[in-house]
Amino acid sequence: MTTAVTRLLLLATVLVGLSGCSQLLYRQTCVALAKDVSYCLAPLPLNQAAPKGQTSDTKAAKDAKQPDEPQGNGSVQAQPLEQTLSLSQQVRLQRGEQSHELISQLELQPQQMTVVGLAPLGQALFTLIYDGHTLTSEQSVLLGNEFKAEYLLALLQLIYWPEEKLNAYLDGARVKLEDCAAVLCRVLLSNDNRELMRISYSSPNIWHAEVTLNMPQADLKLNIKPL
Repeated sequence: MTTAVTRLLLLATVLVGLSGCSQLLYRQTCVALAKDVSYCLAPLPLNQAAPKGQTSDTKAAKDAKQPDEPQGNGSVQAQPLEQTLSLSQQVRLQRGEQSHELISQLELQPQQMTVVGLAPLGQALFTLIYDGHTLTSEQSVLLGNEFKAEYLLALLQLIYWPEEKLNAYLDGARVKLEDCAAVLCRVLLSNDNRELMRISYSSPNIWHAEVTLNMPQADLKLNIKPL
């Protein structure tokens, strides 16, 4: 079975599974990551330039506070999208003593980001659609009210979006590269230089890398493996 057919079957399974016992919710697009730190989902397309005023201010702050930050080829940069990017992933989420696994399909087009999720046994969990302005979540009622689509999308953007664009939509913090034992590491630092999040990549091709995200203050760990 080809990869394309597998992806189509996955999408079809989610749509059919959600049709019977799901709810459609309109979600907010800004989330709190820590005290006095928030992130608003960056608009699409991915390769659209960030607002000039915010970008220049962020860059100036980074240059002033982080003169030793890696530059050039060491930067985690997402490639410009001219067509659909489609990724099948195994996702493991740990929070405290609780652990959850799912199969995720990420579809990224110039004007739309779609994430669908299946439980390991095939039950449809959610379909998230973000058009750059509005985020909708069609999700199984079994997820209850604890599943927050905006947080999942925010974490995915913090993993895959370019640092310059992320910093334009962060308030109270910034992302930067940092030397580590992995191939690449990205950290989220508060304005008083507290490390809030660390993201490790197994490959410089971040879209196809195994990714581990640690957020100690939230007792949260996210692992993504490409399929």
